[in-house]
Amino acid sequence: MARPARPQRLRLARPSGRKERLTAAFLLGLALFFPPFLAVASKDHAIAGIPLLYLWLFGGWAALIAVMALVVEFSGDDGPS
Repeated sequence: MARPARPQRLRLARPSGRKERLTAAFLLGLALFFPPFLAVASKDHAIAGIPLLYLWLFGGWAALIAVMALVVEFSGDDGPS
């Protein structure tokens, strides 16, 4: 008589936290481009001849893209959803 098959143990994958990190990056983007912070950067100051507001906008945009690229690149796969 054959022995009954032993039930397989299910191993759950460790959550990567990608969704939480992308949500945090989104909130960082909201904070960077929130009007009170833009008002602080819209002074008549220039760094290397570039207005501070332009540096704030394009620097924040580039930083946000870099953060999102790092999150997507180094997070584990969450699967389809």
